Amino acid sequence: MVVVSDSKPSAHDPALARERSELATEPEAVQRLREQLPRFVERTLERAGAEGVVVALDGRVGSTVAAVLAIEAVGVDRVSGLVLPANMNDEASARAAEAVASMLSIEYERLQLRPLLSAFQRVIGAAGEPADDVVALDNARERFRMACLYYVANTTDRIVLGSVDRTRRLLGSVTKHGDDGVDLAPLAPLYYTEVRALARAVDVPSNILDRSTRTAGRADSDPEQLGVDPETLDEILHALVDQAQPPAAVAERLAVDRATVQRVRKWCETTRHKRRPPLTPSIDL
Repeated sequence: MVVVSDSKPSAHDPALARERSELATEPEAVQRLREQLPRFVERTLERAGAEGVVVALDGRVGSTVAAVLAIEAVGVDRVSGLVLPANMNDEASARAAEAVASMLSIEYERLQLRPLLSAFQRVIGAAGEPADDVVALDNARERFRMACLYYVANTTDRIVLGSVDRTRRLLGSVTKHGDDGVDLAPLAPLYYTEVRALARAVDVPSNILDRSTRTAGRADSDPEQLGVDPETLDEILHALVDQAQPPAAVAERLAVDRATVQRVRKWCETTRHKRRPPLTPSIDL
């Protein structure tokens, strides 16, 4: 039995514009997304009483689409970006992010996080803690980025716009209280394949569509590690999670190896803690 059960969007997610039986990649479904998602952004901003949104730009398809949706919702003057490189490996992404900001004509700031991370490592090292744990430092980097986003949001009366999609959340390719810790997440109900279809519909250039989803510090993207292409990965996730199909049936229907489906299922199960709210006690007073 599949124990992954993340099929329902949260109360803060926009409604899904697709039937349970297929991904929203056909023109009619994508058009519904184009209509619903900007309305979601606009309503969220109105309820918050904020002046605008701020988004972390990385030059990839997710943050670009999120910025475009926000511009369509509230106008370019109410959308700002942050470019947040933390090391030399981030430089290509930073340049691509700046190109996106220029293309969209949105204001942005570039904040170099390397000095902040270096100071953090010195403090941690002085306290006798490991200062060179790669995974822990990657997570710290994402949390510093989110801290910067919220500082700018707090000081400019804006809210933080996220760009994490459903594929990344289900696979756990996010950092707790980091890149998934935002005020509104319009792409959260959408698989990566659907985000790409939406990107094409809003005329995101091919050089952005073709940029790898792998992050600095990681040798491979999630599809590469799992041994499947992104489209097949999303079909597997959709069948396992949204349709609650058993792995054997998914493998047969999609003509993929059962072991691959099992690996995807295991990733979802072992990272569920990233998708759950903090555990709280049940108290009888």
